[in-house]
Amino acid sequence: MKTKSLVKHFFSILTVCFFIFIAFGSDDEESKTNADGTPKTERQIKVESQFSSWDGSHTGLTNLIKKSMNDPDSYEHIETRFRDDGDNIFVITKFRGTNAFGGKVINTVSAKVDFNGNVIEVISQE
Repeated sequence: MKTKSLVKHFFSILTVCFFIFIAFGSDDEESKTNADGTPKTERQIKVESQFSSWDGSHTGLTNLIKKSMNDPDSYEHIETRFRDDGDNIFVITKFRGTNAFGGKVINTVSAKVDFNGNVIEVISQE
């Protein structure tokens, strides 16, 4: 009976390690090349490092959005798109959250962001 329990624990740990490797494993080579196989520029790498590898959200903009929400814990990222405008990065984030009346609403925020990840200006909120 004790052996079966040890085997189950071993396979559980092995499974967790496998999923950690898949989630965070060897994507270093992929993160340095574009979809067409060409190497990314230092600028591309710096811009893309501002975005979550988990859900694609922009860390600085997400933090600013959460600070202005009624219930920051209700924040759910839907999608983020961006454009490198040369002097700054234009970021559009769509998210879901709870409003003051307790209802779930979808909002969109667009902002200018600098190359250090700081929000320079919120352009629009819908």
